[in-house]
Amino acid sequence: MKKFIQMLMVAIVATTGTTYAQYAQDAIRFGNTNYGSSARFKGMGNAQIGVGGDMSSLNGNPAGLGLFTRSEFSFTPEFNNATSKSDYLGQQGKGSDSKLNMNQAGVVWYNPTFKAKGQNTQKGVLSFVFGIGYSRNNDYTQSQSYSGNNDLTSMRDYFSELANGSMDVNGVIDDNTLQRLAYEQFLINYNVPNFPGYSAEPFIGSNMQSRNQTTAGSTSEVNFSGAINISNQLYIGASIGMVNVRYINDVEYTEKGILSAYNDIPTDPDFGFSPDKNYNFSYVSSQETHGSGINAKLGLIFRPVSSFRIGATYQTPTWLYMEDTFTENLFTTLDGVRQPNNIGPLSYPYNYNLKTPGKGSLGASYVIAGQAIISADVDFIDYAGTRLSQDGGGSLDNAIMDSNADIKKYYTSAVNYRVGGEYKINNLSLRAGYGLNGSPVKDDTNNTYGTKYYSGGLGYRFNEYYFDLAYQRVQSEDRVSPYALSDGAEPVASIKNANNNVFLTFGIRF
Repeated sequence: MKKFIQMLMVAIVATTGTTYAQYAQDAIRFGNTNYGSSARFKGMGNAQIGVGGDMSSLNGNPAGLGLFTRSEFSFTPEFNNATSKSDYLGQQGKGSDSKLNMNQAGVVWYNPTFKAKGQNTQKGVLSFVFGIGYSRNNDYTQSQSYSGNNDLTSMRDYFSELANGSMDVNGVIDDNTLQRLAYEQFLINYNVPNFPGYSAEPFIGSNMQSRNQTTAGSTSEVNFSGAINISNQLYIGASIGMVNVRYINDVEYTEKGILSAYNDIPTDPDFGFSPDKNYNFSYVSSQETHGSGINAKLGLIFRPVSSFRIGATYQTPTWLYMEDTFTENLFTTLDGVRQPNNIGPLSYPYNYNLKTPGKGSLGASYVIAGQAIISADVDFIDYAGTRLSQDGGGSLDNAIMDSNADIKKYYTSAVNYRVGGEYKINNLSLRAGYGLNGSPVKDDTNNTYGTKYYSGGLGYRFNEYYFDLAYQRVQSEDRVSPYALSDGAEPVASIKNANNNVFLTFGIRF
């Protein structure tokens, strides 16, 4: 199990020579969504389910729209700075990347109901509120870089395992494969009679390995939401979300060292290492995934007394249609001579359907003396319920069956927690919050693959205008490998990721 957990979190797509191994990991990535929110709620740790009255309700708990007493428009740009620190084979590395994005924008229309003269204006349906909003729920900006000297294994070992697992009875491997590229560039050799298969020739001393990976993209939603206010006590809301996924993952792995002379007879008798030769190769890959789909949310907020609110919301599974393209290539030099590449780049375009798990959330908030508010949320998500499929069957059938089996076997349900507070001093508000997303991986008792959120912020309101500023730090850890070997001897990099995000909301009431 520990071995699987380690390899589960690696971007296996960068080293498998096929896109098949990526699907289980991608399915969980795209299903692990956060609630988009304004800078106000970002500063409060995004603890919003039991609060309401904010543009964030369009994407979070739609019942919160029922607490609006005026129409409103706001937008929230964000600045994302992603950093990472790695430890690989005893050497430390760093990576960084920055992006400027639009996190949220929306408009809400407040519509009070008509009350005839003599009717109780505080009972029954008091208002209808409708809104349209955009929210960026997940940001995939990240940069990871690590390198080190390896005296035990090589990525060439991985190429030879691919070749031995795919060759026919005559030792022939298909042309349009990564292992064929490695063979034609003399990174692996077909040996007879000593060893009836492919092998990576020994290297002298150690080989220098380095890997750089950058990811970009997001999961975003456009929500059409509505809510009703019943007696200023019960608020009921619903929304339809149009979901968009964009994910880009670029990888470059390089390795160099000295190859020992061949000890067996090479397939090409005109080629042999005598004497030893310097080798240097670069493996590059790029994954680009686009998806679109739909989900729905139903929520309520109950206010038994004016200072206390309880909220609940359920987000249905999201049904997505995914378009995925993965390309890879290999470039090699031996003693400074560029080796032929008559096959690459290799490209694998595939389409599939993805159903991400539903999410149930509970929240509560309490107002203290009309000057402060504390709030807390909890989410429940069953990642094992994630499912992939393909319309009408197709080339991915076996891979999808295997991915669904892996998801069910190795993933589990998780609980997310959020807590936050706000304190008002006249027109100024001070905020702070914390969040913890549980790990989706079974037996991860230390929550190694969970995510922590720290945030703070402030806001200022005057007349019909308001401005909110928030800072959020997101921390997570990975244990990844540049390639996988059947005996588990591949090297492992320990990586600590940190995203430092700044959000600024501008709003107007009308």
